[in-house]
Amino acid sequence: MFIIFGWGHQTQNNYGPTLPIRCPHCNNDTFWHLVNTKVWFTLFFIPVIPYESTHYLLCDICSKGIRLDGKQEIEEARYLNQATLSFLNKGMTESLYATVLDETRMLGN
Repeated sequence: MFIIFGWGHQTQNNYGPTLPIRCPHCNNDTFWHLVNTKVWFTLFFIPVIPYESTHYLLCDICSKGIRLDGKQEIEEARYLNQATLSFLNKGMTESLYATVLDETRMLGN
């Protein structure tokens, strides 16, 4: 009997636009996206157990960005993601969205 196992299989979950910013790498004004990357242990080429999870804010144009370290940064990014999606879908006024951005501390905001 043979058992085929492996590790290193990666999956990404893009939560969408999160933070309006000018990218320092490509100099474009865009919304950075919140992305979660998971690395999996596989059994017979099927992902079974995630053993590493990392959150990033990435530029939608050049894919450069920052790694989010710590629970507070991740929670703040998720909050900003929900506010940004609401704003882009016309569920929040521009002045209220500006207030939300001012209240957050992510990337110096």
